[in-house]
Amino acid sequence: MHESAERPPDPSCHPGTRTAILDQLDKWSFEQPSNSPMLWLHGCAGIGKSAIAQQFAASCHHRSQLGGSFFFKRGSAGCGTWRNLVPTLAYQLNVSFPQLGPLIQHAVETDKLVLGKAMRHQLEKLFIQPFRDAPPLASRPILVIDGLDECEDRSAQTTLIHALIDILRSGDAPLHILICSRSEAHLREVFEAPESLDVCRGLEIWANAAASADIRRYLTEEFSRIYHTHNARGTVLGKNWPGEDTIEHLVKKSSGTFIYASTVLRYVDDEYSHPAKRLKTVCNLDPASLTALDDLYTQILSAIPNRPTLLRLLHICATMIGRCDPEDVDIVLQMPQGTSRALLRGLHAVVQVAPVDMIRPQKPIQFLHASFGDFLMDPQRSSSFSVSGEELQKTLVHEMACALLSSASLEIETFRLFASAFLACLPRIQPSAELLLVFRNVDFQHKLFSSIRAWGEAQTIITWLKRFYPASLDLIRIWGKFSRLASAFELPLLPYGFYRNWHLPPQSTVTSSNYDYSKISTRQYLQQSADLLDIIRISTVLPPEICHATLMHDVLDLLALKWDALLPLIKITEPVNSVDLEDIQDFLRDPDKCGDLWMPRDKILRFTALQCIHRMKGNLRTKNFIHFNEKWISILCHCEPDAEVLDALKDLDFTPVFSSLELDPEYHRKGLVDPAWFADILEWIQKAHSPPPQLIRSWGRQKRIVEECYARLGGPDN
Repeated sequence: MHESAERPPDPSCHPGTRTAILDQLDKWSFEQPSNSPMLWLHGCAGIGKSAIAQQFAASCHHRSQLGGSFFFKRGSAGCGTWRNLVPTLAYQLNVSFPQLGPLIQHAVETDKLVLGKAMRHQLEKLFIQPFRDAPPLASRPILVIDGLDECEDRSAQTTLIHALIDILRSGDAPLHILICSRSEAHLREVFEAPESLDVCRGLEIWANAAASADIRRYLTEEFSRIYHTHNARGTVLGKNWPGEDTIEHLVKKSSGTFIYASTVLRYVDDEYSHPAKRLKTVCNLDPASLTALDDLYTQILSAIPNRPTLLRLLHICATMIGRCDPEDVDIVLQMPQGTSRALLRGLHAVVQVAPVDMIRPQKPIQFLHASFGDFLMDPQRSSSFSVSGEELQKTLVHEMACALLSSASLEIETFRLFASAFLACLPRIQPSAELLLVFRNVDFQHKLFSSIRAWGEAQTIITWLKRFYPASLDLIRIWGKFSRLASAFELPLLPYGFYRNWHLPPQSTVTSSNYDYSKISTRQYLQQSADLLDIIRISTVLPPEICHATLMHDVLDLLALKWDALLPLIKITEPVNSVDLEDIQDFLRDPDKCGDLWMPRDKILRFTALQCIHRMKGNLRTKNFIHFNEKWISILCHCEPDAEVLDALKDLDFTPVFSSLELDPEYHRKGLVDPAWFADILEWIQKAHSPPPQLIRSWGRQKRIVEECYARLGGPDN
């Protein structure tokens, strides 16, 4: 019961927080009749479900609506199993609704063994029969059942849901029933089954911006209370303690869940300790202060079988900051497809996994709590569940190397993330002959370097290789060349929408160095390397802000080239011992200098546009399409809409992607599919001389469909 002395002092919601959810619950409680007499309130561990249930139960009690409440608690003798559930609720109904009281008492007196019988029999005798025989009630009694996932018998959890749904569907017991639990897979399957939806709906609590705002208010007001309490005891604290920066740090670490914030506050608000010192300890990530949270994580992990495989899986997730999907983890760990999903199924309380049929760009596996990653990486906190051991690091590096070497099945962004994780782990292990053999593989060299986004990452490899000198001398020389290229192609951070607003660079520019690139050697290298010539030609029509980054990652992919296509740049620039892309671009922009190598800009744009259309068609049904669209559609709109380009465009159809807008809000939140693209392309097509009407209709339809999706979902957060 919500007022039971047996229950630990779980607080209600902090005043002024969770108001939107509580308002929804209040509105649902007054629905007469209700289309959804059962409401499933669910969310991740620690997000505050019990506090909301406690607050709602208290409000219902105050309004004389509460029929009864039951709060499961794992390990509790009285609240850990289903055995006391029905009798406890029946007792409360007996007290709260006098019309039912005599009928419930009669049921117990006539069947003295009812409390020891099966759940459905108890519900029939103590719920259904009394409601059938009672006069109509003025309002529907509300039952609150919290922590269903903490009931020790999993089969009893699903049996209870089915039994209550059957009661509500029959109409024999006019009740409102609120069930709160974690979003466990086996519970989700029952609540969201088609046969349940006529009486049940779900309300998920999200760790979103509104939750962070509530946590900020909670922390601010609780720290104020702690300040005044300890100040009255003579404890000296700074005037502005704890400060906005500290509160923002704790809000960020809370990841939208109250469990971290409440644990921190309990730790800081110690009667016999100085709160400032305790808070400093928390901010310095002292694990000893978070035992309640650690116990929760340990409890969740202990229930998962196959611990060695689980640790390998969690290690890669922690290393990748939760940015890989289960199918890619299966590839890296060389496990049968579906293994990772099966293991992660039991971690729904702390890990979020996208459904297998949903495209989720860049964020398939997510740790729901930032502190969960800290817990896993700190052996003092996680003990046998720690994933920071040297042997795990060594194994992961070897597994990632093998995955990168055979990366055909990895998406572009996932490949880059794995490569980044590989480079992050590399310095922590000793070189081995086996790993050096992998580094000597030419294909591996190109694949790894294709993911490098900065000079420092190439230097990481060189520094690591020097630990195995002189056996690694040949590799040090190779990566020295790659390092020079990487220094020319640092990846800038560009704002959303940048590509829609840039303009073509001038037709010709002033040479930016004194070195004469018109020498025969430069022309010769470019003539002998058609691929490099195409790459630099494309770069001449890109704005300076993006041409380096685009060359580094996308032009090579656009043209299906490897990194050896760029190696002639080193030979061209050897006299000045640096790679200055702008000088070579200036050379190719000037017809007087480059002679027969010169190509008019309109032809370069047409060539680039045709390549973009071809690649977008190939990538449209994969996650990879999002890495082309924004910049390449802007290139397309700078090209002359001639017959060849329009003909290639006629069967480019984005409508298969639009369903992802409905399934996955990530698409519209981050602008991964932007209505502005379609408006731009349609306007560009209409500028053509005699544009094909069918093409205008096709892109007009695509523009209309995506705008309708955005009207329902809202536009991207710019």
